[in-house]
Amino acid sequence: MSSGKTVKLGSIAEIIPGVSVRDYELRDPAADVLREGMAKAYLVPISALDEESPLKQDKTQPAWIKSSIVSREAPRAPAFRQFDIVIINRNEPRVVLISEFEETICGEDDRAPNVATGPLMIIRLKEQGGYFFWRAQYLAWWLGHHKSRRVLRRLMKGTTVKVLSRADLENLDVSLPPPNKRIQGATTEKLIADEADKAKELRRMLHEQAELEYRRIQEVLYRMATGELPVIK
Repeated sequence: MSSGKTVKLGSIAEIIPGVSVRDYELRDPAADVLREGMAKAYLVPISALDEESPLKQDKTQPAWIKSSIVSREAPRAPAFRQFDIVIINRNEPRVVLISEFEETICGEDDRAPNVATGPLMIIRLKEQGGYFFWRAQYLAWWLGHHKSRRVLRRLMKGTTVKVLSRADLENLDVSLPPPNKRIQGATTEKLIADEADKAKELRRMLHEQAELEYRRIQEVLYRMATGELPVIK
């Protein structure tokens, strides 16, 4: 698991706590009225995250949240971004890598961002350059490793509910991968990016085909209703 060389987690990543209740209000999507200084968002509770299936959009909650908190310009915004690593910070630490693409990390209907709530903590790599995906994947794997989880459990404090502090996470020693593994990561990242582009194009084509089929069926039903076509019995 270790190459012998370590760095402090806080030196390579931002540690971003989830929003507190004073920063948002729950909203009714059917009665949305734009509010000054507020933005639409989806709150992500613990139940919406799973290590096997990263984000369950149907379990998120629509909310109004302060615009400054979810600005894309803010590097420490608690709104999920692609390749964020999320620690479920409650008694037993669990690690989730937000590796799905844009359609998954935003609300489907109005593209409002998904936002981490109090029990969640986002780890966002500071350097977004080369090997980015691979570095995020490695860090998520390292944090989720049983030896790392043992360390995280020891750092948790509390009586009824045990949680990690931001300071303890920032001071956590992270093992760097061996140099040969870093080189392999460059090729891996390019292959994954290429496959992602292909998958996105396939989803677009399937969506267009479904739309055409839906319109064709609607036209046939209309013509049957107006008598242009015989009703099939």
